[in-house]
Amino acid sequence: MNIRSQLGFTTFALATLLAATGCETSHNQVNTVEPANPHYQRRIVEDTRVVRDRDTARSVAVLKVIDGTTPEGVLRVGVEVQNRRTKSFRFNYRFDWFDGQGLPVTTPASTMVSQQIEGGQVLVLSSTAPHPSVKDFRLSLQESTRDHFPLLPKR
Repeated sequence: MNIRSQLGFTTFALATLLAATGCETSHNQVNTVEPANPHYQRRIVEDTRVVRDRDTARSVAVLKVIDGTTPEGVLRVGVEVQNRRTKSFRFNYRFDWFDGQGLPVTTPASTMVSQQIEGGQVLVLSSTAPHPSVKDFRLSLQESTRDHFPLLPKR
């Protein structure tokens, strides 16, 4: 092999390696665009976090906790989370609700909800309290034990 052939092969191999590496690191990454000066006013809630599963906490980072009320005065909560990984991550979450005395308010919807978040994506997990007597909440996050989400049939 002459120098020109070796250089061509080396260039081709390097380009192929870079392309493959680029595809691997950007797979399932999410780009977002939002207004630099949004018109909404968020009420950020000071929060306390208890971390028992560091892998999930590193993968799904809680950025902000926001609350508000509906026109009827019912508590609404949004928790902004971001996938800090480069690949998609599946997790489960549940909002628990408490009355003014700190007692749990059970509802039929007090079950874990499965969610997938793509690499780098920011989501707002939101929920509305089941009753006007609800004064507080707790969000629980855990890594999903499901291997995959079922694929929807193509139309």
